[in-house]
Amino acid sequence: MEYREIEAETLEDAKFKIKKEFGDRARIIKIIESSKGGFFGLGSKKNVKVLISISDVDLLKKYKENLGIHKIKTDPELSFVKESSINNSAENFLSLSVIMDKLNCIESQIGSSPNENKEEKEHDNLIEVKDILKENEFSDDFIDSVISSIKENLSYTKIDNKGEVHRFVYDFIKKEISIYDERKTPKEKRAIVLVGPTGVGKTTTIAKIAANAIREKLKVELITIDGFRIGAKYQLEKYAEYMRTPVSGVEDNMELQKIIDLSDADLILIDTIGRSATDDMNLVKMKQMLKISRCRTEFVLTISASTKVKDVERIFKNFNMFDYESIIITKLDESESIGGIVDSAILYKKQIKYITTGQRVPNDIEKATKNNIMAKIKGLELEVYINNV
Repeated sequence: MEYREIEAETLEDAKFKIKKEFGDRARIIKIIESSKGGFFGLGSKKNVKVLISISDVDLLKKYKENLGIHKIKTDPELSFVKESSINNSAENFLSLSVIMDKLNCIESQIGSSPNENKEEKEHDNLIEVKDILKENEFSDDFIDSVISSIKENLSYTKIDNKGEVHRFVYDFIKKEISIYDERKTPKEKRAIVLVGPTGVGKTTTIAKIAANAIREKLKVELITIDGFRIGAKYQLEKYAEYMRTPVSGVEDNMELQKIIDLSDADLILIDTIGRSATDDMNLVKMKQMLKISRCRTEFVLTISASTKVKDVERIFKNFNMFDYESIIITKLDESESIGGIVDSAILYKKQIKYITTGQRVPNDIEKATKNNIMAKIKGLELEVYINNV
């Protein structure tokens, strides 16, 4: 990329010069208006300076046009030029041959592999944004899409403004996030099944959801299929006793379906066995056990904010066999960043339903909003948050 400064009396004159010298593909980067001459401002003449950028390919093409070389056919092996093209002048032929050699050298550099080309230096504000997103554990693909969008939608002047770049990134991520809307949930008996890896806090999260549903005057029933962990069943039974709500433990699909059919609850919450995302066989078995009919059933992926970045996408992908539409992000009090989870939720088109921030029941749980998710993304300028609340 080459840069040139064009000076003229008016902007129109400058544009005419640019078009004449560099063609239509030259890009105007900056316009500076000033005055020259005069005495204490009297009699001064206004002039305009225009900073433009031209790609190496376009610059080379324009040089050839200005020299008339684009009309001359050359043989790369013989370095031969028709005498009629250079007015039969030996001197001109020699000069033109030298120029052709130089231009061919430039062309070979332009046509070389990307690794051999000198890359245009990235703007400092874009480098900073990349670092912020990496710190928040967003994937390289997501970061590349953000940077590409900035370049496509912001002018050079706005990219030069740190606040504008931060605002664009904030709005870009916020727009991509999808939030679960409780208002669209039909008013009928429904079951919510929490699935996810071991140790993400499914049992405690079910107790929090149950307690808040009871506050909203809903009749709640709890079911656990996690009979392998005695502690988990005991924990859920203690929560149920405190909330005065029924709780059952089941071991097969028939027993589960029977309890659901006989239940008069508005909301049935089902706690499941924690499974590794790589344990395909047991995940399939659990899916078979959780085949529920005659009740609107919603599967929700529960994932901890402290999950390793390299594991997040695999969890989203492998638990997808349950056709879950929403997620709950737990243990936000134990992690500094949730970019990897937000990234995967966007990639897999999943809605964020709740976030949890501690162990207290029924507290430490919030319905997800775009603002409380964005508040967990660190490093963007403070005024961006203020202006977007």
